[in-house]
Amino acid sequence: MSIPESSYLQQVAELGEMQAVVCIEHIRSADGVKLLPKGTRLDRQVVQRLLNHKLLKPIDFTTRIDDAVDRNALIALGCEMVARETEMGSLLRMLRGEDFIKQICSRIHLELPIQNKLTVAHKLRPKLLEHSLWVALTANIVGEQLGLHEQELEMLATAGLLHDLGELHLGIGDLPLEQNLNLDHWQQVRSHPIIGAMILEQFPAYRPHVSRAVQEHHERLDGSGYPLGITAIRMSRTGRLLSFTELAIGALRKYSLRQLGNIIKTNLDALDPKPVSVFLDAINLYQAKELGKSTETCGENIISLFKLLSQLVNSAEKIAHEADSDTGKAQSCLLGPSMVRIQQTLYRAGFDLKNTETTLQMIGNHQDSLIELEDLLRESIFQLRKTLLEMHRLSKNRGPDRANHEIIQQWIADAEQNLESAASLLQA
Repeated sequence: MSIPESSYLQQVAELGEMQAVVCIEHIRSADGVKLLPKGTRLDRQVVQRLLNHKLLKPIDFTTRIDDAVDRNALIALGCEMVARETEMGSLLRMLRGEDFIKQICSRIHLELPIQNKLTVAHKLRPKLLEHSLWVALTANIVGEQLGLHEQELEMLATAGLLHDLGELHLGIGDLPLEQNLNLDHWQQVRSHPIIGAMILEQFPAYRPHVSRAVQEHHERLDGSGYPLGITAIRMSRTGRLLSFTELAIGALRKYSLRQLGNIIKTNLDALDPKPVSVFLDAINLYQAKELGKSTETCGENIISLFKLLSQLVNSAEKIAHEADSDTGKAQSCLLGPSMVRIQQTLYRAGFDLKNTETTLQMIGNHQDSLIELEDLLRESIFQLRKTLLEMHRLSKNRGPDRANHEIIQQWIADAEQNLESAASLLQA
């Protein structure tokens, strides 16, 4: 696999229309032909000439962007983010006081070509840079609580900030889980940790620890992550911390800290228990200070969603159980464990998908139980969507299975239709 450049070049061209992006040396093709002379300012028209060529050096090694993102810019952005009075900002201040951003940003190592990429993100994908900085700040505070030494904290801060650089080269945004499933998008999402690691491997300062953590930031301890599906024994400590923190900060794009606490509990088998313990303790302390702010939920919608998920999970388990070991293997083997994980997650919290009526009788109209169930159902729907995307990917890459193909494909079609109903229930 090589690092795709076309999408990133087009973003550099777009940035060149806004501020100076200048060649600091001749830009040459892979076979040595001079394409642009030193001093040329890049814009859309100039970059168009580069798109048809394989470049001798990556564009960030041969250009300079004015006012590139540096540590001071990161400190200013971090202060602005924390000052917004979000729950996450309040939580970090509670754990670390007011003056933590400068110290953590000082731990981040920035190579000049990487500053170019961060500048592209800052100007064209500001939410991506903010998410990455939240991950760097949070991971470092959790790392401090766990007693990591300074060198590890430096690697963790750097990997946290740079973990999503691969997205810039793939032209992708956030996974649109509320929209119809998009297999091409999911294929790209799965590859961005590898692309990010490949980018960082070009620099001795990031090799091997930072680049490895970046490649591992979507892996899970139980092997349910991506891109390689490795388990805890093969993950670095920095990678495990980054994996947990990225999940937590990503979830906060949509959920409250209260909801995040329940979502973390649904993924205990997949996450490192040490940062989980630190983070859950912090959430509990924060919530204790926020007592009195009540939350209500729509009981009828949650009950309907619980029954819908029960139907999907139980029918999937039946299909997986009945599938012949030599046919339907790729998809049914994925289907079974995925449904078991969802079922067990809810069961541990006291919600039994195999006995919905009994469970609902026990809950009654108890508002706290309904709120917890809603949070768990949201995460279960999220996991179900990812399972469907994986099944589509496997079917495309390996070809359709024979005997069970029609049954499985019908379940997928029913699941996708029911997920649309689930989305409307959650939004009501």
